Amino acid sequence: MASRLQCLREGTAEKAVSIVKISAAICVAFLLALGSGTPWARAAAQESPVLLARVLVGPSPASKENGGFRMAAVPISRDLSSGQPTPLPDDSLLGRRGFHVPDHPLVDRYITYYTGKWKKGFQESLDRAWPYLPLMAEILDVMGVPTELVYVVLVESHFKGKARSWVGACGFWQLMPSTARSLGLRVDAYVDERLDPLRSTQAAAVYLRRFYDKFGSWELALAAYNAGPGAVRRALRRHGTSDFWTLRKKRALPRQTRFYVPKIMAAIRICRDLDRYGFQKPRYMPVWAYTTVWVRRPLSLSRVARWSGIPLRDIKRLNPALKRGRIPPKGYRLRLPPAVLEKFLSAYESYLRRQG
Repeated sequence: MASRLQCLREGTAEKAVSIVKISAAICVAFLLALGSGTPWARAAAQESPVLLARVLVGPSPASKENGGFRMAAVPISRDLSSGQPTPLPDDSLLGRRGFHVPDHPLVDRYITYYTGKWKKGFQESLDRAWPYLPLMAEILDVMGVPTELVYVVLVESHFKGKARSWVGACGFWQLMPSTARSLGLRVDAYVDERLDPLRSTQAAAVYLRRFYDKFGSWELALAAYNAGPGAVRRALRRHGTSDFWTLRKKRALPRQTRFYVPKIMAAIRICRDLDRYGFQKPRYMPVWAYTTVWVRRPLSLSRVARWSGIPLRDIKRLNPALKRGRIPPKGYRLRLPPAVLEKFLSAYESYLRRQG
């Protein structure tokens, strides 16, 4: 027992097992992120983009994981030492690998809609977006995706993490269960990583980059994200052009997709100049710094909150993928504020002693 408890304190070696072969470009991007001096790049890298590797943690019931502190894209509800200010989105972050927005009547039509009839809804979406934008944009950048495509989330879910469509798409990026699993996300009775802003962004970035590599343009990548690669492939084969606007004019793509891409373009153009379009800029928003602990045995989050001394709602916000309010039977990487880690581990050790 003593040696096992010592293992809890010091952690165990992790066994990394690669589950897919990835392109050299993504490998290079990931390695560059590991060496980056910016905390957002470190956060994206330390979360391990889902198609890079799957990490299997050693046999101890709970262990601290290496890698330092990370940032969680959720606002804190009270002033703890674990809270850190999130940087406000700026041109240097959201303008990397710039996305071309053409002058087109349909883009203008959606700008008119977003700044008129749906102005309140657009502003509310922006208000929800600020805690997430820096981290999501950095993940997209690391994965070689234009950072402004973070506004796909504004169109898909209005930055509502629990948004669910009638066909079963869920989360910030509105991924279907089968798609999410194919991208390495866990979706089962206990865990749905589509609800996690960081994990789902990693998956969406891989998905978008895959379509860009296949079709050669970000407009067609967005079309494939919406309609599926088969619809885009058939349109290209039938009409012999890879220009989105030509395919749209010929009605070669599904109706929803013909409007989907211009919607995203309109959102991007507005967000490039919020003052011009009459929207409020982001407010200061502190977010959690966190570290992870591998907890192998089932455990309720209410007990985690009691042992940690922080509100249950904050534990849930740090761990949004947990659907049933508890650690699943096969274990889970639990996120906790660094300031309460030792307190949690001490209580967990006592619990293990009582369990024998």
